[in-house]
Amino acid sequence: MDLDPADINPDPLPVVVDLDFEPPAVALSPNLASDEYPKLPAIYIITEPHPNDLSAACEILSLCDPIHRQGDLAEHKRVENLIDASRPFAPWRTLSDFEYTETAVKGLLKPKFIDIQLKGMTGSWLGGNGSITMKDYRDYRRVLTQSHVGGVQFHKATVQATLWGVEKKYTFFYRDPWEWIHSLVTDPALARVTAWKSRRMFYCEDGHRERFIAEPWTAERWYEVDTELPLPNPYPNCWLPLHIWLDKGLVTKHVKMFPIVLRPLWLPSEIRNASGNGGGVFLGFMVTVKDPGNPRDRSEKANYEFAQFKREIYQQVLDIMFSSLYGRSWRGEVVTCGDGISRVLYPGFLIESLDFEEAWNFTCCRSGRAKFPCPRCLVSQEMLHYLQRNFKLRTSSDMRAVINRARNAPNATQKEKILMEHGLHDIVHFMWNFRFSDPYQAVSYDLLHFDESGKWGHHLWPLILEQLEEMRLLTEMTKIMGQFPRWRNLKHINDLATKDFTDGQTHLDILKCIVFVLVQLLPAECPLIHCTRTLLQFRMMGGLRGMLDSRIEVFKKFIGSYEYWCKKVTEVYGKNFCFPKQHFVAHAVQDILCKGVMRNATTRTGEGFHQEIAQHYGKTNCREAEGQITAEDEDQEAVARTRLIVNDFFQHLKSEGADDDETKNAQNEATQFQQKSNPHIPKSKLPPASPNHHWIFGSVLRYGDSRTFGDLHADDDPAYDSFDHRLRDFLHSQFPEEYLTGEDTIQIEIFRCVRITFQSKDDWTECEDILRCNKNWFNCGARYDCVLFNQDEPGLACARLRSLIRCKLPSSRIVDLAIVQAMRKSKWRPRTAWDGCTVFDEEKNFSFLLMEYVIRGALLVPVRPSPPSRPHSRLHFFVDVLDGDMFLRALNATTHVCF
Repeated sequence: MDLDPADINPDPLPVVVDLDFEPPAVALSPNLASDEYPKLPAIYIITEPHPNDLSAACEILSLCDPIHRQGDLAEHKRVENLIDASRPFAPWRTLSDFEYTETAVKGLLKPKFIDIQLKGMTGSWLGGNGSITMKDYRDYRRVLTQSHVGGVQFHKATVQATLWGVEKKYTFFYRDPWEWIHSLVTDPALARVTAWKSRRMFYCEDGHRERFIAEPWTAERWYEVDTELPLPNPYPNCWLPLHIWLDKGLVTKHVKMFPIVLRPLWLPSEIRNASGNGGGVFLGFMVTVKDPGNPRDRSEKANYEFAQFKREIYQQVLDIMFSSLYGRSWRGEVVTCGDGISRVLYPGFLIESLDFEEAWNFTCCRSGRAKFPCPRCLVSQEMLHYLQRNFKLRTSSDMRAVINRARNAPNATQKEKILMEHGLHDIVHFMWNFRFSDPYQAVSYDLLHFDESGKWGHHLWPLILEQLEEMRLLTEMTKIMGQFPRWRNLKHINDLATKDFTDGQTHLDILKCIVFVLVQLLPAECPLIHCTRTLLQFRMMGGLRGMLDSRIEVFKKFIGSYEYWCKKVTEVYGKNFCFPKQHFVAHAVQDILCKGVMRNATTRTGEGFHQEIAQHYGKTNCREAEGQITAEDEDQEAVARTRLIVNDFFQHLKSEGADDDETKNAQNEATQFQQKSNPHIPKSKLPPASPNHHWIFGSVLRYGDSRTFGDLHADDDPAYDSFDHRLRDFLHSQFPEEYLTGEDTIQIEIFRCVRITFQSKDDWTECEDILRCNKNWFNCGARYDCVLFNQDEPGLACARLRSLIRCKLPSSRIVDLAIVQAMRKSKWRPRTAWDGCTVFDEEKNFSFLLMEYVIRGALLVPVRPSPPSRPHSRLHFFVDVLDGDMFLRALNATTHVCF
């Protein structure tokens, strides 16, 4: 590849983002005139199209709409007949044929078992009355091969290079990415949700307005590309940015493979991060270049030569794999898209999700011991711990100039000096000649490898364990962690100090819990507590699904606090923070502004692919496995594509039948939220007041009336002391119009579970919590979860659920309420009061709380060990790091106020 081709335009200028950017005042388009929208909602998001998107207009999305529930719709017999007539499952003859094939492919059944099963099901097993028509494995294979038509097939290629005088060849399989892109942009279903142009979004609340960034098309880089593209002449010009995921993984204990996955950033994250139509495509494997010897036995020069050779092979593979996109990135290609509109499409690369080892290989940079180890910028090795300084960014044009200068150096010594001063290998990068693509700026912050498994899993956590071991507190820490209250989507870890954890999700769960576990064990004002807490604040803020200007300002404060406490840890414990994953925090804000929120670039979305590869590998003969695995992947993609077509057909028919009585009954029944897997749990006798409440009771325990209800519980249980009298007083105070008398009967039903739906403060989407109040939850002891609720005073208000009760009044009015123990803010502080530390004291008295006032669930952790000054206290730490919503609610109750 020529370093300075004459037939292409020079690279675009590097991205420069003004951190003090002030968005222009909103100019509503004619279709948002005041006569059509006489009053804007109190809280809304306005979307402004790019100026070159001539056919688009401003859109307003209200965030004030209530959350409505929709139950599952029933299946009908007529649907089965229509499916058989339309055959969306073609080329399979029947739906049963397809479903069996889907099960066999996903279950990785071997041919001999498939053959036995099909012969049995079409023969003596079912007496010839089965609905499956495939007779044997040959028939099964024939239809499955036919289903590959329309998919993107694999091609075979070979690369070669010379290492120490020996020429080495490598064969690999790959898909043509343009074929895959073409199949996506011409899909009518995907065209409805495709972002063809960038746009800017703004969050507006009572006159306040600030920039909102989420998906890549709401960030700066895409906007700049759209500005550079020409106006329609006659077709619109559209950029198609891509996300490359490359990560090594173990398919067996001794075999590593490097799958490459490509994702379409013009589709919503819910689609592109899934495995169905519009999701990531497995392009092939990066060639595994095995080290011919032991690096410790070689000279530094020999190790450099091997690293050079490895990167040359990488670049050859990537150059072949993406060769179909190179010319189109400059001239574009006219395609009639799925919505019937012809567009000129320009593919390019925006995000690369790589661990550092893959990032160095991918960008042809030197490793972590190099003088300038960062693949994004030219920061020196001794400056890696500075997180708030700006360093010169790498760009394609600058690095091309460095390679040219090195190759024109008068001697080898001068050449090596030039390369070392820029942390480069003498290799031409395949992406240098792409338009709108920069291999260095596309390297993105990865929450999984950089935070969870990096700064925490490989650095702070081992340091904490080392200190606890010296203090002989490992057993006490494990005991306290085992007593940590359970919470949905938070792992309960009983063997914290006796087991090695390697997966990032477990490391994240430990990070969320560890401050509350250690704060009373470690010395007062321990910098490890503060450092861990500020890292967690950074991780929680970086993991948000939507970023506003005010959130970014708070994010910058967390970066400064984290840097400060890292210095304190260095002073006290001698920990060295000069490593690349620490430095990359300096690029976090820029990544969000240019590419959207960090979850767009996390490698977590591809981690499950390693499991699929491992399963495929188990079906191979372990020799030349790549070719066999690609064949398995074609089968998986074929059944996944057909499943989507079948599901879309089902959904269409369901929407048509949504008004008949059978469907309405099924929808009402779906709102009952019963634990139907347990036959001993009765169905509710009292119906809910409304199916549109933001809560649903489940797991019925008892039914009775208020006079006898207290007798069903222990006499010494204060929660039910004088139950009938207290309940009537409460209902009378809340509903005086009911005119309750002492003779009136109040029917009562008690539940042990509630599902609460709420609007997330993170991205304003619907979320839910499932809360329990059970005296023996799955034989794990009592579990009484807590809730956040609305109160007149500012700040957070919490209470512990003791019982969930549905009341039917004499007027037939249904009232849902809970018996709770309120939590009051405590002035007590732990040994180390971290930023955002909130302590509650649980009251002994019980009260009633209407479910209307409940916002969502909350997690409170008992203070362990109990402070000597208050040995019988009921102190609890408030856990504000459950998710993005809870984190923002807690932030707004502190000095870190953001929208």
